[in-house]
Amino acid sequence: MVEKDSSHRSIKLILGVSVPVFIMGLVSFFTDVSSEMIQSILPYFILEVGGTGIILGLIIGLTTAVSNILKGFSGWMSDRINKRKPFVVAGYSISNLSKPFMAFSPSWGYILGVKAVDRFGKGLRTSSRDTLISYYAKEQGKAFGMHRAMDTLGAVVGSFLAFLFLFLTWTYSQIIFLSIIPGFFAIILIFTIKDVNPNELEEKLGTPGEKPKVEKLSKNFIKLIIILGVIEFASLDIAFLQIRAGGFVDLIFFIPILYMMSNIVYAIFSPITGILSDRIGRKKVINVGLGILLISCLVLAVPVDVSIFSLIMIIIIFVMYGFYQASVDPISRAYIADLAGKRKRGRAYGYYYLSIGLISMAESLIFGLIYDLFSYTWAFIYISVLLIICIIVFTITDFSKILKK
Repeated sequence: MVEKDSSHRSIKLILGVSVPVFIMGLVSFFTDVSSEMIQSILPYFILEVGGTGIILGLIIGLTTAVSNILKGFSGWMSDRINKRKPFVVAGYSISNLSKPFMAFSPSWGYILGVKAVDRFGKGLRTSSRDTLISYYAKEQGKAFGMHRAMDTLGAVVGSFLAFLFLFLTWTYSQIIFLSIIPGFFAIILIFTIKDVNPNELEEKLGTPGEKPKVEKLSKNFIKLIIILGVIEFASLDIAFLQIRAGGFVDLIFFIPILYMMSNIVYAIFSPITGILSDRIGRKKVINVGLGILLISCLVLAVPVDVSIFSLIMIIIIFVMYGFYQASVDPISRAYIADLAGKRKRGRAYGYYYLSIGLISMAESLIFGLIYDLFSYTWAFIYISVLLIICIIVFTITDFSKILKK
């Protein structure tokens, strides 16, 4: 399909998004096939090599912090040198070549180290990739929603492969190392993306070029980041949901199927919620997602016995979790693009990821500590209380003033 933009340039579209956005979606697809073959079994692999709830929280928190703190630096640096592709290529290469070596982990400490290298690659690429998507996007919500859908479709395929191999009695280590194959496809594809800088983009769009200059991020942008950070602190990492699922179903190989179902819902609804947020406003969509996560956490706090009823309940919860992610993750990124100018989107995404990295580290550690020292009931009650506070803050905030130019 071919459309013309405001300057009458022909733009090739695939599934309603530009070709570069679609290719970046394919890169994320193959990367997530690789990643989710690992992630769908990683919490149990960590427990197998001596980890506990707090160790799981430590690995999640520290590696997420590494990723997001580096996103802050790489976003600033990409704006500084006015290049994005080098960060994207290096980031995807480091991640896809390192994470399969978790297969040889003798202890949880080794997993932490390799996972940190993997997250280093993610941190290096994400701000620059999101900046490229925002440049190539015809509609921000639709572009980010479609990209997240393709990313998550990779997670669906990866988790299904993990289920299949577990069912065939493969070991965790064998499954993890096999993930190197789809990673190679992602590395090859990312080289086909053309870099873009704001000056070239303005020239193509028919607007006068301007001399590069440094723009300051507004106080409203900082306020938006703080509010989105509150959402991150009240989030629930899916690794803890996977561990909790063990209390609802006693077949370990079934856990990747639950994980896959969650990602299917995410893949289906990400473009829908993205388009919806373009039309009715991002705040309403995010609030619905937060409310769904709150209901899920309240259910997870209740002790259950393994039965057909518990199986049905955990399936519903994983479906709800997928919708929560689709309602919050891509919409938060689109919020950043709404407020940041073209010349500072790299830094804008960088500051956003830096803030949620620091926040998520504390959130995962506290949740893991409560999980270990008290019980899963108190851990999920803790998250539920945070979510109630978060929903109140998000509801009473007037985003029209924050987003007003």
